[in-house]
Amino acid sequence: MISIIIPLYNEQENVSILVSEIVRVMEQEKKAFEIILIDDGSKDNTFKQICQITDKDNRVRGLRFRRNHGQTVALKAGIEHVKGDICITMDGDLQHNPDQIPEFLKKIDQGFDLVCSYRHKRNDSILRKIPSKIANFFARKLSKLELKDFGSTYRAYRTDIAKEMPIYGEMHRFIPVFMSMYTDRITEIPIHLKPRLHGRSNYGLGRTFRVFSDLLVLLFFAGFFTRPIHIFGYISILLGLPGFTILSGLSLGKFFFGLSILDNFGPLFVLGVLLCLVSGQMITTGIVCEYLIRIYYNDDKRKPYSIAASTDEIKSA
Repeated sequence: MISIIIPLYNEQENVSILVSEIVRVMEQEKKAFEIILIDDGSKDNTFKQICQITDKDNRVRGLRFRRNHGQTVALKAGIEHVKGDICITMDGDLQHNPDQIPEFLKKIDQGFDLVCSYRHKRNDSILRKIPSKIANFFARKLSKLELKDFGSTYRAYRTDIAKEMPIYGEMHRFIPVFMSMYTDRITEIPIHLKPRLHGRSNYGLGRTFRVFSDLLVLLFFAGFFTRPIHIFGYISILLGLPGFTILSGLSLGKFFFGLSILDNFGPLFVLGVLLCLVSGQMITTGIVCEYLIRIYYNDDKRKPYSIAASTDEIKSA
């Protein structure tokens, strides 16, 4: 079964059109499928539209958050509620073309666990293109994944691996990095964005700054999530070696040549002590992080959202 996950925020005019297009494509492909619509705290009649759709087609299910949590949490909720072996995530603004779903499925059939997409010939303004190119450049360098576009949410996943992703905040852009923690069978295909017909974009220039701050977290997740002691160990060595060298030199001068450390080398002595203290703190921090990672992998993984209503519950009632 194919599960298609669509986060929605104030998309009342788009949701029914998008669902009908997806149904047409999946019926042509003769694939068993379900569509999960997540209303991310919309202020309009998006969930009302979802309920009308689910009343007519039991292959469509809907969830509604009590408030807006953001696209990452909506995607995570959808992935946790899927029944299919393969899940596809896409935007609800009609810009992602459902006719390209078979291309994603073809790549999955070829043995890939994650199929990403890159936006070919983008029509966005230069204020969105330039920050996006910079963010993609740094994401490639930090993650070592040779993907053209980390920001496109039109993706296909093997569900069993997707459910393991520890995503939160606004980390949906870097899902390929989290997936690379579990598999290296990752590829991408080009997509052509359609123009937005209804509503307005929820993305602004202010979100760019949050992307760059997320890149710092990406550095940790990409290389040190399962072994945080390494990154803190590297920092500890870089600081501790100079500190140890300084204090060793001053100690030798004191014992063999009778040099007065505080009178002649006071600032250098303070620097050596400071470097050694910070080095010790880095090691301690690394050990604490290692312990927290062990807790993380044994935790019950509490959900960062609260669902106000489900169309499954409405039907059963």
